[in-house]
This record gives sequence, C-alpha cells and structure tokens, in this order.
Amino acid sequence: MAAIAARLVPTKFARRPRRPIGTGALAWGLLAPALVILLAMTIAPTMYLVGASFQHVNLLGTGSTFVGFRNYLEVLSDPSIGWSAAATLLFVALAVGIELLLGLALALLLSRKMREINLLTALFVVPLGVAPVVSALVFRVLLNPAYGWLDWYLQSWGLMGNPVDWLSQPVTAWIALIGLDVWQWTPFVALILLAGLQGIPSEPKEAAVVDGASPIALFWYVTLPLLRPFIAIALVLRAIEAFKTFGSVWILTAGGPGTSTELITLDLYRVALQDFNVGAAAALGICFLLCLSVVMTELLNVLGRNTDILED
Repeated sequence: MAAIAARLVPTKFARRPRRPIGTGALAWGLLAPALVILLAMTIAPTMYLVGASFQHVNLLGTGSTFVGFRNYLEVLSDPSIGWSAAATLLFVALAVGIELLLGLALALLLSRKMREINLLTALFVVPLGVAPVVSALVFRVLLNPAYGWLDWYLQSWGLMGNPVDWLSQPVTAWIALIGLDVWQWTPFVALILLAGLQGIPSEPKEAAVVDGASPIALFWYVTLPLLRPFIAIALVLRAIEAFKTFGSVWILTAGGPGTSTELITLDLYRVALQDFNVGAAAALGICFLLCLSVVMTELLNVLGRNTDILED
C-alpha cells in the first residue's frame, strides 16, 4: 500500500534528493581553469580588437587617439578591400565546390569493400598531415618554369611547347592556388562523406534494388538524400577554413601577380604589419568576422531546409 500511495503522490510534491553542500562550488572550481583560459584566449582579444577598431593605433607612433567610426569608413570605402572580398568569395566558392565533388567521388570509391581500400585511404590522408606552408613551398618548386616537374612532364608528353610561368599570370595563378587547396583538403571532405556512406542503412538500398532502381537512380534518390547531413557538415567546415586561408596564398603568390589573388586575410596582414595601422586592421577584422557570421548563418539556414542538422 505504501508503494501504491507513493506512486499516487504528484511529482511536484515528491521529495527530491538533496544536493550535497559544496557541490556547486566544487563544480565551478573545476571549471575555473578552463574558463580562465577561455577568457584569456577569446574574450580578452575580442574586447581589445573592438576597442582598437575605434582608435588610431600606430605601432611606430606613441599612444592612441579615439577616432570613432573613421577606421570603418576607411575600410569600407577602400576599393582594394572590395576586390579582396570578391576574390575571397570566388576562391571559397571554387575551391570548396571542387573539393565537395571530388570528395564525394573518392568517398564512393573508398566505400567499396576491396582489399586495396585500406591502403588507398591511408594514402589519401597524407596531404592532411602536411602543413599548408610546406605544401605551398612544394607547389612553388613544382611550378617553377626553369626546373619544375610540371612543365617538364607536360613538355615530355608533348602537351606544351615552351615552359609556362604559372605564377606570373592571373589565370594560371588562380589555377595553382585552387589546385593546392583542392589537393590538400579534398581528403578531409572525402573522409567525412565516407563516414556518412558507411552509416547509411542497407535496407533502403535493398528495397530500391528490389523495385528495379538503376545505379544512378539508387544514388540520386536514396544515397544522396541520406548523405545530405554529412555534405552539409563538410561544406560548413571547409568554407570556414577556406575563408581563413593565408599561409599557402602568401607563400605561393603573395597576392600576385599584381593584386589578382589578393585575399582578405592578406589585406589584414598588410594593413596591420606592413602599414602598422592596427586600428584599421582591427576594423577590417571586425567587418570580416561579421560578414563571415552572416554568410555561415545563411548557409546553415539553406542547408537546414533540406537536412535535419539544425533540428532539435
């Protein structure tokens, strides 16, 4: 009877177990080191960046003066900054788009049950272990018109007559930049999509095969819809990383020839550490961060309409 009566007592009147005294203080004490590091590494630099964006801070001068929104007006009215923003969007769109297509093809290849798949997977991971600066240095040597391997092989195969200086023309320089990024980050996309392919249940595929679906229809109507959440994850992660690309571009082209490959991250470097105008660089960084947040938010909204990655 006592057990039955206890079940009939409303939940809100039921006695809750008491929390030991000092549990909250102990929890905050354990979290304190991580919180301090988080504040020191993220919040404090952000506050300094916001404050510096409203001041004229010159590393070669003394002190700083409050200038209000003058740094923002200077950054937004500079036509070279507009070109760098457009070049950055073009670079991200081309590089990430090609990486998604090639990554999907590689994932479909690696998802087959073959003995050689383990070896191929290990080889595809190799570019991820190379630093972007080292990759750019290697590509710079390969593309050298005097002793680079690429021109030598193209000439030996009869595909070209005279050597091509790949980094001296805007079009070929863009091809080199995008080729470097695709070579290094396509395995990353392929591994994410491979994990998605391995997690797809076999029942929908078997049912589609029984209904007479062709391989193309099986991929388009069964595999691809189930793979969309992983495509969304790979797209967002790669887009964020591509927007921050600096080292490989600086080593390979340094924004040249001229300003044809000048990305927004290179502008940040030049304004801050070559012109020594920290206030303008801070304003440019804030604008870049806000634009990136808007782009990523809209991208997530578009992807969330077709996938369940944003659903609770």
